[in-house]
Amino acid sequence: MTGWIVDTAGFDSRIALWRVITLATLLYLGHTLTALAAVLPYDAVVNLDVPGLWLGRALIVVLISAVLTVLALGLTADLGGEAFQLATLAGLAAATGVTVILVRLTRRT
Repeated sequence: MTGWIVDTAGFDSRIALWRVITLATLLYLGHTLTALAAVLPYDAVVNLDVPGLWLGRALIVVLISAVLTVLALGLTADLGGEAFQLATLAGLAAATGVTVILVRLTRRT
């Protein structure tokens, strides 16, 4: 992560989409595998299915995120000025709405 920041900020290197998606993927996979390790007891013996399914779900999330990122970046080329600000606010409102729905779903009895 530090190397990428130094390369792009310090040496004015071009920001390539594949590098950003790769870095985000590695950070997310590290985060989700750490979450799996935190949930399991220290002396747990698990089937190979457990980390396999966990990684499968994580890769689905990464794939969906990468596709949405590419689509969003494609839209930024078409949008500009006020339209871009409106799209940003609409995305923020959608993210907030999804968060509220997920919280309500987890709290219902």
